[in-house]
Amino acid sequence: MRWLRWISGIVWIFSWYTIYLEVFRWHHMTTSLRFNPPPPLPGTNVQPKAGMPLIAVCLSSVVAPLVFVTATVVKQARAGHGQAPRRAADKARS
Repeated sequence: MRWLRWISGIVWIFSWYTIYLEVFRWHHMTTSLRFNPPPPLPGTNVQPKAGMPLIAVCLSSVVAPLVFVTATVVKQARAGHGQAPRRAADKARS
């Protein structure tokens, strides 16, 4: 459970920082988090679409905090019901 909190916490920080860059530095997204495509290339009718990296960052900025909070609540619930945290249980066995 500890590794899940670490990984989801790192992904949370990375994804929110990347969203910040997308909005305020790169201007690929608006402040309402909508995709803001650049104008199409001259002579073409092709409209730019959000790519997989942008979609992945948007998805992970929602999922990572949920996973982090859920893992934290589960850890607290286990510790609150008389179950010792894993580390304390391992020390007691030694």
